[in-house]
Amino acid sequence: MKKAVFLVIILLFSNLFPQQKIGLALSGGGARGLAHIGVLKVIDEMDIPISYISGTSIGAVIGALYSIGYPATEIENIFLQTNWKEVFIDNICREDVYIGQKRWKPYANYFFDLDQNFLPKLPLAISSGNEIINKMFDLTYPVSHLDNFDDYQIPFRCLATNILNGETKVFSTGSLPEALRASMSIPSLFKPFELGNELFIDGGVKSNLPVETAKGMGADFVIASQVNSGLRTEEELQNLIHMLDQTINLSIIRNVNESAELCDFLIKPDLGDISFLDFEKAKTIINLGEEEAWKILSQIEFSPKVEDSKSKPAILPANINFSRISVSGNKFLHPSKILEYVELKKGISYTKKDILQAIKHAYNSELFTFIYPVIREKEGKYELLIKVIEKDRKRYGVNLNYNNNNEIVAGLTLDLTNVLQKNSKLICNLQVGARHELNLDYVKNFGKHWGVYFRIFPYLKEHKLYSYNDDHEKKNSVKSLETGGTLGIGIFAREIVIAEVFGYSFKTRMYRDIADFEDTQFTATGLGFKLYHESLDDYVFPMRGSQFLIKLTGARKVFFSDEGYKKMYARIRMLLPFARNFSLKYQFEYGSYFKKYDIDFDPFYIGGFDSFMGLYSRERSAPIYQINTLALRSELYDHFFGDLHFNFLNLGNTESWLPEENTYYGAGIKLGYQTFFGPLRIGAAIAQDRKAYYYLSVGYEFDAFEFSRK
Repeated sequence: MKKAVFLVIILLFSNLFPQQKIGLALSGGGARGLAHIGVLKVIDEMDIPISYISGTSIGAVIGALYSIGYPATEIENIFLQTNWKEVFIDNICREDVYIGQKRWKPYANYFFDLDQNFLPKLPLAISSGNEIINKMFDLTYPVSHLDNFDDYQIPFRCLATNILNGETKVFSTGSLPEALRASMSIPSLFKPFELGNELFIDGGVKSNLPVETAKGMGADFVIASQVNSGLRTEEELQNLIHMLDQTINLSIIRNVNESAELCDFLIKPDLGDISFLDFEKAKTIINLGEEEAWKILSQIEFSPKVEDSKSKPAILPANINFSRISVSGNKFLHPSKILEYVELKKGISYTKKDILQAIKHAYNSELFTFIYPVIREKEGKYELLIKVIEKDRKRYGVNLNYNNNNEIVAGLTLDLTNVLQKNSKLICNLQVGARHELNLDYVKNFGKHWGVYFRIFPYLKEHKLYSYNDDHEKKNSVKSLETGGTLGIGIFAREIVIAEVFGYSFKTRMYRDIADFEDTQFTATGLGFKLYHESLDDYVFPMRGSQFLIKLTGARKVFFSDEGYKKMYARIRMLLPFARNFSLKYQFEYGSYFKKYDIDFDPFYIGGFDSFMGLYSRERSAPIYQINTLALRSELYDHFFGDLHFNFLNLGNTESWLPEENTYYGAGIKLGYQTFFGPLRIGAAIAQDRKAYYYLSVGYEFDAFEFSRK
């Protein structure tokens, strides 16, 4: 109490001591740190002259924005208008993935990187944090070329912890986006940030309330804003987020308490049980910070601001013509190849938006853990440095799926990118359970955004085929074993299309399982053509975009085939958004052998969740069919989807259908949720005979190699 009175007296007479400097220290605390914005709003309204700012984690971000000239109200707008959870997750929307990667459907619930002995490594964190550093570049762009943090409107420092030696790093020079990303590397949530030969995690682990840093900069008095949560009781530890928050706080609370003793004015808003990820409560948190700041700061009379003789820093121009563009951090990819992905060239004028779009487009190649820009100024000219950390080139994918036919399939995939050859991909996929498969898919590309490729795809698969009676009940089953392969040459054109000409050969053997069935087999060798386009924003639960797949194959009896035939398969899917969280879906599916066809070796199988709702999976087979589907889709909540679904099926043995005998109708509802480990879907439908159908699908149960096959 005496200390506070003494400080008030000094500040009342501070006009006699104009050299007195006020420092501002902002703690970490995740979403709770948005209370700092409320504190800054009061500082602006009271016109308090801040001379130095130090911050940790979220406090570093907010402090940096204030130090480079953002007023508190503008910082508030930034945080209210940004979906920070999307920034943190680092997902690549399927719509943005290169068309070459869309040759495969999703084939794993989860991926593990591999060490040199091909053993899986546990991830260091949930998210890489690449989107964060690029967001920091976006927000700090005007001064991102300045190497000295003392050159900002208010001198600034931010803190991170070197996880290799436990020491605190105080950033005063260098790239501001890099310093901020290092400071906010929350353990387990964001991957540690590598800078030079050092590896950084959140600065709050060692110094979450950097009062000492502000004093070390020259502050005579320090206002500190503390927002970290306290320790929870046993009853309050209810989920993973609470446990992570508690673990971090165990190492934070002691250093925060010690720092709080050193500050002169402590603002500590009562944020209750708000967690460090509650960004959706941003406005409430800001208001709580503002209320507490008024209580503390309104009791003190500060000296008014005086014009600072220090010149304002030169900010970057809106359009930059780079004298040099270079790459650093690469190990396997050549710098020239990385620059091909980025598509920025010296001598051409670019805006901040152009730079970020180029970086984002390169990141969509799925080759980088980190890729971000650093701008440097040398002798009045600007240089652009593209910093990268490449993804591990070897990984395992694990998939587990289950459906309402009591079929469980476990899959393991070895994914090798640019290992056997440059610009190549090898996928080795093994599946066991209700079906057995071994797929080897090797693709070598010549080009980045467009070019040609060749493919080798040998495979083996065995699964059961069921037959149904008129009451839609299973009556028996046979096993089908197919071995074969394709060899193709194709072209790909950016995000637009893939086209491939291929040769194929396969042998199918059907043998007894639970049926009185005589073994049969069929061999065919021929040529084919396939065409593919996709712009869906998600494969399982898209809300916008289109997709089409066309396959044409043909075999001649005289050329290693038991029978000559021509076959066509086509599927078109379109989703048109028409209101917030609503889309209209249309899908057309068609298969034909073009003429009367009696050989039952490789018909089209119809029915199920993704084919025709009104039949069980693969309940019907026919050499010719078409399905029209119309659905109303809604994203009812984040990652939770619902469909009202109507479909019409026509099938037969020739192109001339008899509608009264070969037409089926079905209508139903689908509900789906995109979990961290893959999709969960349930559905119910009723057919024209008033038979009810129920569907359940967990994980990725579709054929990921549909495009690769014949």
